[in-house]
Amino acid sequence: MKKNIGSKLALYPMPLTVIGAMNGDKPTWTLAGHLGIIGHDRVMVSLAAPHFINGKIKETKKLSINLVDEIM
Repeated sequence: MKKNIGSKLALYPMPLTVIGAMNGDKPTWTLAGHLGIIGHDRVMVSLAAPHFINGKIKETKKLSINLVDEIM
């Protein structure tokens, strides 16, 4: 059941998020269970230090954030 909660700085219900980055010429992905919206122009992704993707994000200074919905 979907419910329109209007224009809010919130993700509801809390989705899983697929975080992507490039590892050379190949993409790499990891699942993140927590994502926060800082403002209308920023998001915050918190990944545990051991994640391989952390180094790739720091190296390239780029990441992809993909919200998973029921259809996926």
